[in-house]
Amino acid sequence: MNTTMPQTTCDVAIVGGSIAGLRAAQTVAGYAPDLTITMISDEAHLPYERPPLSKVGLTNPLSLDTLTYPAVNDLKSHGVNFMLGTRAVGLDVDARTIRHSSGALQYRSLVIATGCEAVIPPALSGRPDTFPLRCYDDAVSLRSALADPVKSVAIVGAGFIGGELASMLATEGRQVSLVDLARKPLGRFGEAVFKSYEALHRKAGIELYFGEQAVGVEKQDSRRVLNLGDGTGVPADVIVVGVGVRPSTGWLERSGLRLDDGILCDTTLRAADHVFAAGDTVRWWNQRWGADMRVEHWTNAAEQGRVAGVNAANDVLGWPLEVCANIPYFWSDQHGVRIQFAGYRTGDEEITESQNAGGSLFLYRQGDIVTGVLAFERRAEFVRIRTMLRNELSWQAASSLVS
Repeated sequence: MNTTMPQTTCDVAIVGGSIAGLRAAQTVAGYAPDLTITMISDEAHLPYERPPLSKVGLTNPLSLDTLTYPAVNDLKSHGVNFMLGTRAVGLDVDARTIRHSSGALQYRSLVIATGCEAVIPPALSGRPDTFPLRCYDDAVSLRSALADPVKSVAIVGAGFIGGELASMLATEGRQVSLVDLARKPLGRFGEAVFKSYEALHRKAGIELYFGEQAVGVEKQDSRRVLNLGDGTGVPADVIVVGVGVRPSTGWLERSGLRLDDGILCDTTLRAADHVFAAGDTVRWWNQRWGADMRVEHWTNAAEQGRVAGVNAANDVLGWPLEVCANIPYFWSDQHGVRIQFAGYRTGDEEITESQNAGGSLFLYRQGDIVTGVLAFERRAEFVRIRTMLRNELSWQAASSLVS
């Protein structure tokens, strides 16, 4: 380490300024108020809500004042040091030191919550009016590009962010296309789920191009088109890329931490001595399911942020660590329909579908044990089954709740 760099110290350091990092800071501040906390974030903004970035319509304001988490003011009052616009570039586990773009920070315990970064296909990299949608600045740039209401939008990636954005744009009368290399987006949840998802978008007037790869972009007359592998040209004055993400772990490659599609952690989210991790970048052993998993959803990040915060404080205080054994959960609002999933799937479960006037509900089971539930609406039934999944859930008990 360069000893001429500015050196600061704290009890608990947190790298990453999204919900996992924020919850870790909240937890330490409330649980062990005498400990000093420093949060390093490469964004220039204080921690803010990200889900609205793909949900709030273009005609509605999207201000940082509204998005910034109210808890931030409490943390500032507590004395939390927010090092904004600062990028972590290296970690020395033995010396308990983070190297960053402004110097170095020494800690007693560390929480890594750096999340994921967008994957941009080579055919779209560096193209004008082509955006990921991962942060506030992305949303601001996208809104600027869409100031002209006649501009067409091609969304590459039909996952939940892409689907939410398509839904939001469709309500504003935009020409919207949804492109995905997968022939059946959400097909991992079963054929019927894919068909329901597809029908939802078709009914809203979204042009769907599934099973097709984006291979290039070209001008045709005064407009731009996205070329697909089958020769189709999709109207694409503006392109939004949501094909996937990768864990933001490049800065840790020489740290000695175990990295394999994320930071490998034990049941307590411990990655190494005095190092914990939380959120999308974590791969850990979830005792509830007896499985190694990495989950890219807001609720998991919030829950893990709390556990990592407790354990970082306990590590400093010499107290026992808490196990993180949660129920993976996600939700997405699209075209006025709430889609929710809770549980864990390996892909070989038996799927039972229930449809009524309130929507569709799918139960996943292995033998007599229910391992997951997915619903289009059916909110009350979903909530009851999600709650019951905290413990082993029998097929008889779950099916008795489904009307």
